Amino acid sequence: MSRIFREGHRTFYLAAILFAILAMALWGHWIGAGLTEGLLPTRAMPIDWHAHEMIFGYGGAVLAGIFLASAPKSLQGVYFPVLAALWLAGRLAIAFSAFIPAPVVALIDLGFGVIVMAKMAWPVARLKKLETLSYLGIFALHWVSDLVMHLDWMGMAPGLAPKGAMAGLMACATMNAAFGGKLTQGLTRNAMVHKGETALPRPSGLDTWGPIFTAFCVPAAFLPPRAFGAVMVLAGATNLFRAMGWRNGWAFKNDALISGFHLGFLCLGTGLYAMGLAGVMSMEIYPGAVHLLAIGAVAGLSSAVMIKMSLGQSGRRSVATLPLKAAGLLLIAAAGLRASSSEPMALIASALLFVAAYGAMLVGLWPSLTGEKLQPGTPGARPLGHGPKIPVQGDQA
Repeated sequence: MSRIFREGHRTFYLAAILFAILAMALWGHWIGAGLTEGLLPTRAMPIDWHAHEMIFGYGGAVLAGIFLASAPKSLQGVYFPVLAALWLAGRLAIAFSAFIPAPVVALIDLGFGVIVMAKMAWPVARLKKLETLSYLGIFALHWVSDLVMHLDWMGMAPGLAPKGAMAGLMACATMNAAFGGKLTQGLTRNAMVHKGETALPRPSGLDTWGPIFTAFCVPAAFLPPRAFGAVMVLAGATNLFRAMGWRNGWAFKNDALISGFHLGFLCLGTGLYAMGLAGVMSMEIYPGAVHLLAIGAVAGLSSAVMIKMSLGQSGRRSVATLPLKAAGLLLIAAAGLRASSSEPMALIASALLFVAAYGAMLVGLWPSLTGEKLQPGTPGARPLGHGPKIPVQGDQA
């Protein structure tokens, strides 16, 4: 058990996976009950609870796992257990918010993000890490979007909770465009070099503009649908053009783990573009497009990051085992089903597929998240001199 709290990715990736299973299982049951009454004593509407907990509960844990690689030396052995307890307290406070004053719920839930941002800000102030500053800015957008939902629940900004959830989803998409895009391109290049390929992924100016245009979607979520849609069309098109030179076909053919990054990134561009097109043409955001972005891109890329980082940080070979392959296929099925239909049975089936995907991921990553770190060359570890370490921003943060 102590190993789980030794490194941030172990603590919060495990928390994110377990919570995704629980929250989506509950959501599927909630849909089956007809959404006529809540299964939890929460002050939030059922759809707002679902959106909040997947975007800020699950999403917050994944982001913490990325950026909190190590605890401060003076707090080792205490920092991650306390921070994990605060994250869990936030989930419980939201679930039982009908019995807790709304400002107290906000204080508990938002406190987790404040501590994560404070830890991220240290290398920015001490070492002037500009890249970490950009990720800190994205995390701040994510936190402010969460604040907007709480302002609604406190009665200070009535009706803004859905827009806060959408802004939070756009903040997650921005992290996908920035951090996920960098990993997708870098990992593909490394794998191709290792196999002796010469036609490597091509960087372009869009690698900068893609995340910037996606970040514009966060404040644009509070604009009228057509204006919001126009920004999303621009962001989606830019990210799709980015990916055109990344050798997607090579990845799909040669590396199952890296292909997860490529598929998630293609869902990012397609989901943003489809959402934007729906908003521009009909002044309505098509739910299927929202979930293509939410499941295919946000859940898909976050899963790819958790898998790749967990295997790499634990010294294990970056190989897609049967449970991890199953997780990817099940998540693709969940995204496709939810994007294509809004019928109740399709929603329930998609939720069950999502739960099964994260259950398979839990099985596949359990040794990496709870076991000892393997030394290169030992059984199950990557071979000596093989597999360059992937860039992990938490190392700087």
